[in-house]
Amino acid sequence: MDKIAEIKEHIKKVYLAYNRPFVVGYSGGKDSTVVMQLVWDAIEELPREQLKQDVHVISTDTLVETPYIIDYVATTLEQINQAARAGNLPIYAHRLTPLYKNSFWVNLIGKGYPAPSRNFRWCTERLKIEPVNRFIAEYVDKWGEATVVLGARRDESASRSQVLSSKARDYMGLSKHPTLPAAFVFTPIEEMTTDDVWSYLLSHKCQWGGNNRDLAAMYQNASGGECPMVVDKSTPSCGSSRFGCWTCTLVQQDTTMENLIDNGEEWMTPLLEFRDFLSETQDIEKKHIYRSHKRRDGRIAYVRDGTRIAYGPYKLEWRKVFLERLLKIQNDIQKTGPDPTVRLISFEELEYIRDFWREEEWTDSVPEIYRQAVGNDHLWQHDDGVKFSQEDFQLLKQFCEEEGINPGLPTKLIDQERRMQSMSRRAGILQKIDNIFNEDWDTEDEILDWLGSQNDL
Repeated sequence: MDKIAEIKEHIKKVYLAYNRPFVVGYSGGKDSTVVMQLVWDAIEELPREQLKQDVHVISTDTLVETPYIIDYVATTLEQINQAARAGNLPIYAHRLTPLYKNSFWVNLIGKGYPAPSRNFRWCTERLKIEPVNRFIAEYVDKWGEATVVLGARRDESASRSQVLSSKARDYMGLSKHPTLPAAFVFTPIEEMTTDDVWSYLLSHKCQWGGNNRDLAAMYQNASGGECPMVVDKSTPSCGSSRFGCWTCTLVQQDTTMENLIDNGEEWMTPLLEFRDFLSETQDIEKKHIYRSHKRRDGRIAYVRDGTRIAYGPYKLEWRKVFLERLLKIQNDIQKTGPDPTVRLISFEELEYIRDFWREEEWTDSVPEIYRQAVGNDHLWQHDDGVKFSQEDFQLLKQFCEEEGINPGLPTKLIDQERRMQSMSRRAGILQKIDNIFNEDWDTEDEILDWLGSQNDL
């Protein structure tokens, strides 16, 4: 029996051995496509009376996926559902997304989270793990248990091989999901090489009507790999060249997007430039330019030796620059790109960003930035609460300067009162006020002067 036949037999045995459905992770890349085709073949070869468990195909759209690949994945999911219904197979494809409040732009532009780095990879859990785990947890409540089928391979990288080797397996080769106790992970193609993968794809017709030669052409144009379907923090991050988020700053250079541009996708150039700009803000010598000297909790932190500030979130002034630039790129791509309906940021995300910004300033900046960047307006959510203007803030700032008070302190106190003024029960208001007073209210210049005096001792 050849390797492919052995894998299909293994899939059949796992499907029949457990009274639980399959959840197949699909990213649109070569490995997940092979897994999906093998699962489809195995299920289709079984007698119909044995198809008692559903097969759910899940694909995570982080909302910052490379536009070049996201349309391909969306089309594939639609084709899978149509072909499965036509073939009377219990296969169902789903597009998963993060909650808007957890999206990349709400965190980066709204809250000021710095661009992801290997030391602070905040994006993976919010954009990839949480949507998958939410889907599995929801369905596990109905099913009791689930088998999560992934396209991880030992040949992909040394780190991936090490992760796979470290897993404790049951008699069928499945491992426990690290965070979902009723889910079990199945990696049927882990022994396939990259040559095996491409050999299979180019010699086996895609059951749902897709064209694997189109997939091969995408890889050739991008010279890239794929981001794996992520279900836990042990999954290695994407490689140096990959299909995935166009905003990814976990790599020094996005060769995939560069190659796509070189191969005729010039409309993606502003995306690459914006991604490189975000990467530049990670430069340790430039952090003081882009980022606040205070953390989001209002406290000042220092590097381990205590000689420098450990800078916190992006300054609001730079988040406004990010938003304006992003909206202009979106506007230009809608006019010159292949899809006039493409959205790089949704109105739902803009409302969350607007809400976070109004905790930091009294000017309602998001609608005005949108008008300036896009050239038209939008019907924004109405705020019935007490409103303050920029003129109010300037007057408050003037009084504070006369009294030698950091204007941030009374501004935050007033804003806290404004946010709770319509509540029937104001539980916790005294604690919230106390927390504001306990924040660090020294300016960055005052902190730097103090550090300089300490270093001179």
